[in-house]
Amino acid sequence: MSESLDLIVTTKSDLREIIRDAVSEAVHRYERVPELLSTKQMAARLDVSADTVRKWVARDDCPCVRAGRALRFREDAVIAWLEVRGG
Repeated sequence: MSESLDLIVTTKSDLREIIRDAVSEAVHRYERVPELLSTKQMAARLDVSADTVRKWVARDDCPCVRAGRALRFREDAVIAWLEVRGG
């Protein structure tokens, strides 16, 4: 079985534009990934104690991601959750 080889001919400027577009798209996708905060970081952003954040998770189903025993939070999800519950 023989493999065929496709040859693409392009100019340097076109190749630069293709690379620039690919890098731009990759960076844009990366920027959309929300940062996950630790319990301490989330508490500091909301100006409450880390114990308060842990109690919210235990009692009120505060949105979080569990990574083993560690909790991680998306700030926008927690703020939306607080707004809905009136806190």
